[in-house]
Amino acid sequence: MRCMSERGSIASSPIAVTDDEILALAFEMIGISSKVLKGRSALIKFFRENENELPHVVFVNERVAEEISDYREDLLRRGKNKPIFAIVPDMEGSRGVRLRELSSLLARALGSEELRF
Repeated sequence: MRCMSERGSIASSPIAVTDDEILALAFEMIGISSKVLKGRSALIKFFRENENELPHVVFVNERVAEEISDYREDLLRRGKNKPIFAIVPDMEGSRGVRLRELSSLLARALGSEELRF
């Protein structure tokens, strides 16, 4: 798998950041560069160090999305609209992260915390 550091900078085309080697390989097979990182600290460090070079779309699996949720919220608070994190299910199946996030966004938009799916 190609590493971001081998290129010198992260390309403008989408990338995948995952904690699963098989999922990373699947992204590589369809032409999307991938990075495998395990653990919250490694993930946060990667995103902070490369924040200004990240492409517009970053694919992450649900476990990674959960690990970096505070970081993603911080980006929004700071008014950063890039990157967009596209959350894909883990190889073991969906954990419901995307649906919970959508529910939370809709509840805030409607001014209600009681929206349930």
